[in-house]
Amino acid sequence: MSLAYDLYQPGRSALHRADPRAKLLAVICASACLLATQNLWLILLALAAVHGLLLAAGIGRQRIGWVWRVTLPTVALIALLWALLNPAREAPLLSWWIVRLSAFNVAQGLAIGLRIAALAFVVLGWLFTTDQSSLVLGLVALGLPYTWGLTVAMALRYLPTMAGVFRTISEAQQARALDLTRGGPLRRARAYIPITVAMLISALRTAQHLSYALESRALGALPRRTYLHRLRCRPLDAAYAAAILLLTLAYAWARLAYGLGAHPLAL
Repeated sequence: MSLAYDLYQPGRSALHRADPRAKLLAVICASACLLATQNLWLILLALAAVHGLLLAAGIGRQRIGWVWRVTLPTVALIALLWALLNPAREAPLLSWWIVRLSAFNVAQGLAIGLRIAALAFVVLGWLFTTDQSSLVLGLVALGLPYTWGLTVAMALRYLPTMAGVFRTISEAQQARALDLTRGGPLRRARAYIPITVAMLISALRTAQHLSYALESRALGALPRRTYLHRLRCRPLDAAYAAAILLLTLAYAWARLAYGLGAHPLAL
């Protein structure tokens, strides 16, 4: 299925076969470590490791490029604003008016910006390698009510779908001479009204069809739900989870005891 309509990419790699709970634990631990890291080299290393795992799992370069296209504007904006709004305290490499750039604040801005990309790759790597049924089963096994887990899965499934619908409607309206670039911000916002109306109609129809599908499958008819497939934690999955926790605790200890990752440039 196209990336515009589904994030999951089928595969038979070890990452695909891993228990979704173990992968969720990896996402949480990796996100916590990234949020505690300000070192540019460690964040670049994390990005390289995530890219390596995704490529080894058979995730296409098109999907990886899509993540970069989505996150790169935010990364560039954060890095630029951080470097400009936090003047250098040491000898600047560039000084002009109120702009004082040094290796320290440039590296810090890049680290904070690239950390956003690393977090996106960590979360989307989980979604790229976990199908919706396994995702819901994993969340339910962790104690989340089934209806909540189903809501999360449907949101992850239909947000890309609605984005594709928006693009299709926008292109169709522009083919009918709708100009979205002329005039000021208010006029351009008004130009989106036909697209918004069509989007609302499409969303309501999708919601109605989805409700019919859920009702035809007797969702909520029984107080206790039965499952065709159940998750089973394999010894290898338990070993993965234990290794992830040990590595996270080791990094937290090194961060608190020795300041590992606290400086943008020096380890």
